[in-house]
Amino acid sequence: MKKFFVALLVIVAAGLFAFSMEDLKLSFFGNYNFTVSVSSTPTTVEATAASYFDLGLDLTYPVAENMELGLGLGFAYLIDSTASPLFSVDATPSQAAVDLFAVFKYSVELDRESRIVIRGFGGASWPWEKIALDRFGWMFGAGVNYSKYFEDFIVGFGAGVEMRIYGKNSVISVPVGANFEINF
Repeated sequence: MKKFFVALLVIVAAGLFAFSMEDLKLSFFGNYNFTVSVSSTPTTVEATAASYFDLGLDLTYPVAENMELGLGLGFAYLIDSTASPLFSVDATPSQAAVDLFAVFKYSVELDRESRIVIRGFGGASWPWEKIALDRFGWMFGAGVNYSKYFEDFIVGFGAGVEMRIYGKNSVISVPVGANFEINF
């Protein structure tokens, strides 16, 4: 099953590249996540200690007018090491996580140079200390960005909500950040 999942992922990624390099969009993002709620068993971690940075990239393809679908790869890093039990599916605490997720984007053009982008995402998240295909959590989220067009790229900023679940641990946060998009 693991080999099938990896092979399917490689085929989808190669298909996106081969289908049309002209329409692919590559977005880089970075956020500071203000944690608002934490549920942790058996340890207790304060929400203020569980804030984290995340960064990554989205590779999307337009499927309809103002709508894009794609894949994303991300990395999350807890600022305070005392919150490291939150990013754990077993007894091994981890201060970081690697994410692989699906992305949905819908944009509303405000004028020729700016737009509002609604972004939804969700997928698997592996604790960095012990990466194994059978030991993962889940991450989901949605956000809204204001984006400004420049000649060959787009710069934006926005906020949203994100949830991470690792076994009996969960984190709900408000990501605030920026994105940078390059169109091929």
